[in-house]
Amino acid sequence: MFFNSRLWKLTKGARGAVAQAVVIGVVASVTGIARLGLLGWLLAKVFRGATLNELIGPTVAVACVMIVRGILEHWRKMLAHHTAAKVQLALRRQLHEHVLELGPAHFGDVRTGEVLLSLVEGVEQLEVWFGEYLPQLFVASLTPLAIFAILAPLDLPVAATLVGFALLTLIAPAVFHRWDAARSLERQHAYSRFASDFLDSLQGLATLKAFGQSEARGQTLAQRAHEVFKSTMWVLATNSLTRGITDTGLALGAATALALGAYRVRADEMQIETLLIVLMAGIEVFRPQRDLRAMLHNGMMGLSAAQGIFKV
Repeated sequence: MFFNSRLWKLTKGARGAVAQAVVIGVVASVTGIARLGLLGWLLAKVFRGATLNELIGPTVAVACVMIVRGILEHWRKMLAHHTAAKVQLALRRQLHEHVLELGPAHFGDVRTGEVLLSLVEGVEQLEVWFGEYLPQLFVASLTPLAIFAILAPLDLPVAATLVGFALLTLIAPAVFHRWDAARSLERQHAYSRFASDFLDSLQGLATLKAFGQSEARGQTLAQRAHEVFKSTMWVLATNSLTRGITDTGLALGAATALALGAYRVRADEMQIETLLIVLMAGIEVFRPQRDLRAMLHNGMMGLSAAQGIFKV
């Protein structure tokens, strides 16, 4: 889903940090499985009428796992910012050297606002893509397989159902990738035109005043701003469609797994304790997809910003 090979090449020198973030993310997901699995075990004990003393051990175990999970998530966030900063620094250095090689003559026919937008804001928009979106994409791809290996010994059919829907929700949005990319690129072009006209207006403000063209220029800027607004709304609309597909897949996956588990319990092919553990742990199957979905908009903005950088 929305992987860019040219941006991946820019991670040279920081791929070890990206791999470390992926490993931490997968371990955090496995820790989440342990937490929810322990909760399912705790509920099973409650249903069996366990005493308070018998519940102390599972409760303490759940609390410890929650603390470990929080530490891992904090570590992953800090590593994400460090990785993004490292890649951005290298990218700025490459762009600076490239601009010096091109020389001032090259930029004589290029609008300054568009170049500045790509060199400054474009690089900033890539922070989320490098630091969070890219590692989360790998985590969302690997975590379902790790969870399947853990849940399969408990109940293979339910585990296969959960993992199948998790992978489906990861792949399905790619069907609309071209549409999303086109809308994001349109928004980038509209934003570049607005930035160029706005900067030109500021630089030539005295000239506009002298020739009485301030009002006409203001109308042009208003039109450019409206184009940015319309293109941004289209990006949000296409992203909402993609997120809707993901949410539908997650809901159907959870409902199907629950129905299958209930049927197997009724048919005496599965114990209620096992069903509780699998369903509670199965929630973690879809967490990477939900996290990736939350980063989708910023990821698409980063990809569109990269197109402006590549033009330079």
